[in-house]
Amino acid sequence: MTIAIYGAAAALGLVCILLFVLAVRRLFGRQEELIESMLTRYDARLAEFAQTLNDALSLPLPARILAAIGDPAPAAVPAPVEHGEVMRLLEVARASTSSDAAVAVVAEPNREPMLATVGLSQAEAAQVGRLGVPDYRGARAIQVSFNGDAAATSGGSAPLRSGLAVPLLDPPHEPGMLAVLSRSPDRRFSDPDIDSLEDVVGGTRPALESSLALREPDPVPELDPLTELFDRRAFQALLDREIGRARLGGRPLALLMLDVDRLTTLNARIGHLATDGVLAEISSRLREVAGRDDLPCRIGGGRFGVLLPGSDGHDAEHLFERLRNHLHTRAVADAGTVTVSGGAAELLSSDDAAALLGRTDAALGLAKGSGRDRLVTAGRTIARERFRD
Repeated sequence: MTIAIYGAAAALGLVCILLFVLAVRRLFGRQEELIESMLTRYDARLAEFAQTLNDALSLPLPARILAAIGDPAPAAVPAPVEHGEVMRLLEVARASTSSDAAVAVVAEPNREPMLATVGLSQAEAAQVGRLGVPDYRGARAIQVSFNGDAAATSGGSAPLRSGLAVPLLDPPHEPGMLAVLSRSPDRRFSDPDIDSLEDVVGGTRPALESSLALREPDPVPELDPLTELFDRRAFQALLDREIGRARLGGRPLALLMLDVDRLTTLNARIGHLATDGVLAEISSRLREVAGRDDLPCRIGGGRFGVLLPGSDGHDAEHLFERLRNHLHTRAVADAGTVTVSGGAAELLSSDDAAALLGRTDAALGLAKGSGRDRLVTAGRTIARERFRD
């Protein structure tokens, strides 16, 4: 009997020890699960913080955004040196000869001619630009006359009637022209007008020639190896070229900027190599939806730019909508549904490349700051927000 009692006590002790071991293991197992859960949540929050910080650093200042999407003043955007010199030259030339308009043309090798005007409509500027630079053949100046019907404007102003042109640059620079234009049928330019123009050109020519001499030749457009779109350097060259063509041809030009939403979070979730595959897939879809004349480029990271020659802001909005529908209806491998934000702007008469880029970038900042997966179009006085789901 005593032996049986001892045996039962020993068995009970073993059971207690086993239950204690199981309890300890379960306790440590729960702690491991808790730690794993905490680390997962920490990684997610860290990725979200990194994304928020990245977005905040990439957003323009609110004041800059509001100024950029409105009707920009020409002085608010720093222009290239040669452009600023030419615009001051035109204002002084027009005032000194009491003319209605002025135009400067600089022909540069392997570039679209640089054309700047004051007092001319877009159609008139295109018409004057097509005349090119005259052959002076040693003459101080050349007087020109216009057919009144051919030079008539759609805005109701009087047509151009006559003009006076003088050389803008000295050899070995390419030919250039400074001309003042009149809408009066009775205006006759004289030697004092030639003297005034030569004095104006003489004061500006050194700075203009120096700035032109410092300009680098157009880079050969190159492709980004990952996306097979034009790269950042090519984008800058294409932007300058298309602005010049739009000015000379009197055609519209739109710019669409795109940025992949939450790219930092995507990198943290699937890794850089898989994210590169996502960017390549988005680029492929962008090529599919872009028009025949559109020029899609990769600016860097998850940012893309599309130049739309001959198109306006509505065309840029339609392109964004096509890409957005592609991404919403067809998941991207390894990433699922990926969204992009967009900013669009049309080329205004006061724009240079920096101004157009600034307004488009500001619109993109508004789109990302107001919820992502949408487009904001910068206009003269308002920003139109599209695709608010």
